[in-house]
Amino acid sequence: MPRSGLIQRSRWRITPWHADQYYWPIDTDNTITAWIPIQATPLEMGPLEFSAKSQQIVFGRDLQIGDYSETKIKDNLRTNNFEQVIEAFDLGEVSFHSGWVFHRAGANQTDQIRKVMTVIYMDAEAKLMNPKNDNQIHDWNTWCPGAKIGEVIDTELNPVVG
Repeated sequence: MPRSGLIQRSRWRITPWHADQYYWPIDTDNTITAWIPIQATPLEMGPLEFSAKSQQIVFGRDLQIGDYSETKIKDNLRTNNFEQVIEAFDLGEVSFHSGWVFHRAGANQTDQIRKVMTVIYMDAEAKLMNPKNDNQIHDWNTWCPGAKIGEVIDTELNPVVG
């Protein structure tokens, strides 16, 4: 997928519960995110955590990342007894998750910046769909410039790889 970038979070800040797919104006659920820490990421640094098998849940898919999504998705996952998975990452380890898997990152309680690279992959036949929210419009303009609604996303930033 189009998005790739370095995320740096300051001390104590969390990344609230969310599903990445909410942001992408594409016509398929065949997506996967690679979460790549650029350093060892112990629990104190707030590594990626996710809710196993939560791609089955529909509630929360329409929530933008923020305080509200953190509270509502966390409550729904707990109510439905979805397993929460959180582990430290050694340097060189990578995590992959589906676009609809709910995930977050905890507070960084160290004096180091948590550095993470994400790369999103999508089906080679993925087409740009009419955006459903302002965030999808933003991602279209930022990560899919030149893509046209109803056509396969094959742009300079998103080349189809065979």
